[in-house]
Amino acid sequence: MIRLLQRLDDSKPSPHIAGNAAQPTSPELRSITLLADADESASQAIEDWARGLDWVQWLFSSVRQRMIHLHFKPAPTGEVIKLRLAWENFAHGKLTEIHAPHLLTAWQTLQTGGITSLIEIDHAFSSTLDEEQSARSLEAGRLLLKSTRGARYQGPLRHYRRACEATETPGHFLTVWAAVGHFFQLSATNVIAEYLRLEWALGTRHLPDQPRLHQLPELTARLMQGRAEALRVVA
Repeated sequence: MIRLLQRLDDSKPSPHIAGNAAQPTSPELRSITLLADADESASQAIEDWARGLDWVQWLFSSVRQRMIHLHFKPAPTGEVIKLRLAWENFAHGKLTEIHAPHLLTAWQTLQTGGITSLIEIDHAFSSTLDEEQSARSLEAGRLLLKSTRGARYQGPLRHYRRACEATETPGHFLTVWAAVGHFFQLSATNVIAEYLRLEWALGTRHLPDQPRLHQLPELTARLMQGRAEALRVVA
C-alpha cells in the first residue's frame, strides 16, 4: 500500500490580529493521515513518516556543509551516551522554551501573509540569543535563503527575502525556515520534524557512526502539543 501524508495547511486560516506578533491565531487544521501497511503497527508507520523528506535534506545541504552546528551544541566527545544526554537537556530546555515556539509562531504568522508581524517576531528572537548563537543563526539563515533564491512565485518568502536584503529584519534561520516551509506548503509538523533532524545531523556529524535520532515522532508530537495538528494512522 502506498503511504500517504495528507496536507493539513489547506484549511481556512483564522484572522491575524495586527500588533500581536507573539501570539498569532492558529489556523484551523486537519490531522495528518498516514496509511499504514496491513502488517504495520501505528508506531512503525509514524517512524517511516519521520525518516524525512529527501528534498528538504537537499535544501539544507549548504547549511550542513558550512555550519559546524546550529542551536544544539554538544560537547566534542565520541561518547554517544553523553551526546544523548546533551540532546535531552537541549530538547527539554531551549528547544521547548525558545526555538520550537518561535518556529511555530513564525509558521502560523505566514498563514495569513503577515510579513510585518514576521519581521517583528524575527527581531524579538534576537533577544533570546547571545552573540555567538546569533551569528550562527544568521549565517544559517543566509545560506538557506541563498539556496532558495531561484524558486519562482515565492509570495511571502519573496517579501521576507527583500526585507532581509534591505536589513529591515535579521534573517534568523528558524524564521527563514518557517518562510521556506510555508512556501513549499509544508505542515507545521513537518517543519518541526525536519528542523529537529537537521539539529541532530549537525550535532552528531563528528561521530564515526552517526546514531539515529530516536523518538523523533514523540518529540515532534510533544512540541506540537496544544497546536491544531495531530498524527492519525489508518491501517
